[in-house]
Amino acid sequence: MRMWMIDTALLCKNHLIGEHGELHKFLPSFRKGYKVDGRFDPIVQIQFQGYQERHDALAAEMIARGYNHNSLLIDVPDFKQIYPQYFYKLVNIDESYKDLCKRCPRCKRRIYNALRIK
Repeated sequence: MRMWMIDTALLCKNHLIGEHGELHKFLPSFRKGYKVDGRFDPIVQIQFQGYQERHDALAAEMIARGYNHNSLLIDVPDFKQIYPQYFYKLVNIDESYKDLCKRCPRCKRRIYNALRIK
């Protein structure tokens, strides 16, 4: 699982829908308290703080682009209680931008186009 945490408008369709799907897919594992150690070292890949808000931002962007969204995030656990050692860890957004630009030409194009406008 990987949460990019960058502006949702800058994600290509695959990364937008992919991140959204992973938020749903991994929720049952988080409810059970499965180990997530590998997602925090060497880089933070999951941000428990604001999990619901991130889902909502991804869903809003999906709708804005005309994609279907009808999956609410149900029974979000108390991450602070389940994973207290990780709750305050944040994804490094600058690293997410760099990594996405290396991995995905579509995201890179969206990011660079947005930077030119500003």
